[in-house]
Amino acid sequence: MAKAQVIGNVFTQLFHDLGINKTIQQNMAVSRWSEIVGERIAQISEAERIENGVLHIKVSSPVWRNELVFMKSNLINSVNEKLAKNVVKDIKFT
Repeated sequence: MAKAQVIGNVFTQLFHDLGINKTIQQNMAVSRWSEIVGERIAQISEAERIENGVLHIKVSSPVWRNELVFMKSNLINSVNEKLAKNVVKDIKFT
C-alpha cells in the first residue's frame, strides 16, 4: 500500500473515531453545491449552511425559490449521490 493511502486511511479512521466524519460530509454538501447542481442553478442560489441534515439555500428571487421547491427531492438525491452518503434530509430555501 502506498504511503499516501496509509495516511489517508489513518485520517479517515481518525475522523470516524472523533465523530467528525458526518460534519465533514455535511460541509462538503455546502462547499460543493454549485458543482453538484450545475451552472444554471448555481447562478441563482447559494448554499449557506447545513444543520441537522437540513441544507439552507439562499435563492436570488421568490420565483426561483418556488421553482427549486418543486425540484427539492431531485436536489436532495443529487447531493446525496454526489457525496455517496445520505447527508441531506431536507432543503430549506430562503
